[in-house]
Amino acid sequence: MPFPRRFLVRIHLDLFQVARFARQWQIYPDELRLVEKMILVSEDRRFFRHNGLDYISVARELIKIISLRKHGGASTIDMQFVRVATGYYERAIARKLYEMLLAMLIQFKYSKIEILRSYLDSAFFGSHICGIRQASNIMFNKDPDSLSAEESSIIAAMLIYPRPTTPTSEWAEKILKRSNYIISLYPRFKERFEKLPSWNAI
Repeated sequence: MPFPRRFLVRIHLDLFQVARFARQWQIYPDELRLVEKMILVSEDRRFFRHNGLDYISVARELIKIISLRKHGGASTIDMQFVRVATGYYERAIARKLYEMLLAMLIQFKYSKIEILRSYLDSAFFGSHICGIRQASNIMFNKDPDSLSAEESSIIAAMLIYPRPTTPTSEWAEKILKRSNYIISLYPRFKERFEKLPSWNAI
């Protein structure tokens, strides 16, 4: 099979895989939950302003690569959703570029809120913890809607430092440090997530 055709078939199959994880049929409230705002502050502050690819973050990471500094962190929520849905985790430039392409393509079918919540429903928060509802129940015996600011920031931090099978003091220290960092940033971005247009317009 010629390369262009094989590539198009692969895109089609991967978009079908993404559709299996999408939550288009759900009815969403008109406001973001506090935990979702904390996650956006931590993971993707320009989520509602880009088309799946955050060009500012990409440019920043390219500069770091050129200057031989530690790099990483240009992945958007959209890209992370694609990664979870397709199961492609290998660390390769080709995989990253393909992930960017799929992240932009899903913008034509799903709204931003559908992408965000579909990702959070399937994201890895730790050993045997899949999805934000399970993470909230295991950590605090609460639904995501009921989490406090401190609890929400801890859940957000778990996307960076997933909970191990047996939590250690080292893991707890990392979570606390990341949680405090997210809380310190939140006031700067809180207004951005409270003045969103209706979901149908996103």
